[in-house]
Amino acid sequence: MIPAIRLINVRKTFIGGATALDDVTLELDGGRVYGLVGPNGAGKSTLTNIISGYLRPDRGDVFVNNVRIKEYHQAVIEAGVVKVEQHPNLAPALTLLEQLALLHPGIMPDLDGVRRRAERIAGEIGVKLNLDQPAERLPIGQLRTFEIIRALILCEMLHEMGRRPVLILDESMAYLPAQQKRRISEYLRELTSRGYTMILISHDLSDLIEVVDEILVMTGGKIVSRFDAREARLEDLIKSMFEEVEYFKPSEEVEILEKTGERTALRLENLVVVDDRGEVVVQDLDLEIFEGEIHGIAAVPGTGEKELAECIYGVRKSASGRIILFGEDVTGLGTAELRRRGVGFLSDDRIRDGLILGASIEDNLTIGSESLFSHGIFLEPEKRRRLAKRLAGEFQMVFRDLKDPIETLSGGNMQRTYIGRVLGRWDKLLIALHPTVGLDPRGVKLFFDRVLERRRRGLTTIIFSPNLKELLAICDRVSAFANRRILGTFKPSEITVEKLGMMISGLMEIARA
Repeated sequence: MIPAIRLINVRKTFIGGATALDDVTLELDGGRVYGLVGPNGAGKSTLTNIISGYLRPDRGDVFVNNVRIKEYHQAVIEAGVVKVEQHPNLAPALTLLEQLALLHPGIMPDLDGVRRRAERIAGEIGVKLNLDQPAERLPIGQLRTFEIIRALILCEMLHEMGRRPVLILDESMAYLPAQQKRRISEYLRELTSRGYTMILISHDLSDLIEVVDEILVMTGGKIVSRFDAREARLEDLIKSMFEEVEYFKPSEEVEILEKTGERTALRLENLVVVDDRGEVVVQDLDLEIFEGEIHGIAAVPGTGEKELAECIYGVRKSASGRIILFGEDVTGLGTAELRRRGVGFLSDDRIRDGLILGASIEDNLTIGSESLFSHGIFLEPEKRRRLAKRLAGEFQMVFRDLKDPIETLSGGNMQRTYIGRVLGRWDKLLIALHPTVGLDPRGVKLFFDRVLERRRRGLTTIIFSPNLKELLAICDRVSAFANRRILGTFKPSEITVEKLGMMISGLMEIARA
C-alpha cells in the first residue's frame, strides 16, 4: 500500500544557517490521525509547511498520495493537502462568507450553496458562526473555529474530486473550550473512514493522546520517537522531547496564599463593557482581586473575557461602572497612564498585538523597557543588549543572533519573546490573556515559575484562561466568567474542574445541583 505521506532525506535551512529539518525520512499511512509534538523551535511547522508545499526543501523528496510535492497549489489540487496555520490567516475586512467564496473558482460563486455547506459542517461539529461578520470583528477562538470549518470544506471538495485529503492542523484548537475540542476531534476521526489522513500539532499532550492513533516527537529538526497513542505515557513523551523531565504538572500541589484580603489590588464595580459591534459583553460585573494573589478568571474564549481584560488595561472604555486600582479610581484612564501606574498586559494575539514584525529579536525583547537601559534621553546600547540576552536566556529561547529579524524564530519562540518582554518588567498588576497557548510544556513551566516569583514579590497576576486544570493548580482563587458576569469566586479546594467547566459553559443549574 502506498503511504499517504513519504519524506526522503528532507533537509531545510534558513538564512543564517539555522537548520530546521535535518535529513528527515518518514512514512505515514493513510486513514489515521497523527499527533506531531516537540519543543518550541523543533521544526514541526517547517515539516508540515514542506508537506503542504508552502516551503521547498533544500534537499530531499516529499510525496503525498504518491504525488511529488513541488509547490503549494499543486500540493492542494493534485495531492489533496490542506493546512490550517498556527496563527490566523484571514483577510481582516472580508466577512467569513466572503472568505469561503474565495475557495470557489469563477466570477459569481454560489453564495447560498457556500453558506449551506458551511452551516452543515458547523452544525456537525457543534458550533455557531455568524458568516456575515468581518474577520476583524471576531475573537480569536471563533476565527480558529472558522479556519477549521474552511479547511474541512476544502477537504470535502477535494474528496468529491477523487482525492484522499491530508488535513494538517497546527495548534488550531488551542483557543477552543474542551467540549468543542472533543466534538471536532470525534468528527476528524470519523473522516478517517473516508480515507482522510490527519496531522495534529499540539502542545496539549494529555488531550492529544486521547484523540490520535500515533504520536511523532520532533527535536532539533529530526523525528526522534514514535509512540502508539494507546500505550503512550505523558512522562515518556516529555522525556523524549527534553533531556530532563521538567514541566508544570496541573495536578501538583502549589502553596496557596493563606492571608488574603489585607489590601485590594483591583476592584470592579457594576462594570459594563461593549464589544466592537456595540453589544454588551460584560454587564454589571463585580470583582475584587487582592494584592499579591494569583487570580484566575475561567472563561470560554470569545465570550467577553478579552473585552473585560482590555477594559481593565485601558484599551477599551467601560460603558458604565467603576475600576478601582490600588485604592484609586482609574475609570476612563488610558493605557499609557495605567502602564505608568504599574499595569502590564499580555495579549492572546501574540503576533499581531505583541510583536513588531521586521524588527530584530533584541528590539522585540526590550521595547517598552527603555527605563532599564537609558540615561536621561540617551539609550545605552550595551545595557539594552544585556537585557535582551538575559531575557532570552531566562525564557530559554532558541535563536542564532539577537540582531536577526523576529520572523526568523519559530512560532513558539516568537511567543516566548513577547512573554519574556512583558514578564521581565515586574509590573505591579499583570493581566495575562490565555498566556500558555502555543507554549511547549517547558515554556508553560517557565511562565508559571515566573508567575509564582511575582507572587513571592507581592505582585498581583490575573490569568484569563479556559484551561481549568492549570488555573486550579496555580491560582489562589478562581472566578467563573459566563453570561457576561462573574458567577462565583472560589479557592481551588472549594470547586472541581468538572463543576467549574459546567459553570463557564452556562450550565449553572447543573453546576449548582
